[in-house]
Amino acid sequence: MRRGEQVTDAEISRALDRADVSVLAVARELGCGYARVRGIRERRGLPVYQRGRRAAAASWDEALAERLLATPDGHVDWTGARQAGSGTPILHWRERKTTAARAVFAKHYGREPVGKVSQTCEYEHCLHGEHLEDRPMREQRRAREEGADGRVAA
Repeated sequence: MRRGEQVTDAEISRALDRADVSVLAVARELGCGYARVRGIRERRGLPVYQRGRRAAAASWDEALAERLLATPDGHVDWTGARQAGSGTPILHWRERKTTAARAVFAKHYGREPVGKVSQTCEYEHCLHGEHLEDRPMREQRRAREEGADGRVAA
């Protein structure tokens, strides 16, 4: 990642687009000046960051959507809670709790996943719907990859 004065105004602008992010947090993350980040926020007319408890999401889908962040390289990051130790993204809304991967999978494919949800890309904890697969999808993919005699196709 580029830092300091090498960071463009567009990169700072994208960082400010994330939900509930302070000028100080963006300045620290990108290694650039507080005044520069504040100036970009003011020029764009973005609201001032407010510390403290946020209003709860109105629905499960809203809770999921507000914690997903698309990356420039086609993946999706998680900005919400993570499981201690593993870092697995966790979605918790009211009394409902699951991994973010299961929630994204269900939203993307319109069905509950069967078995474990895993990713098909190398991006750690990617939550792009097209980069997730459940057990039946893995089995189908593996069957396609194997030749008739059981060897993996080249």
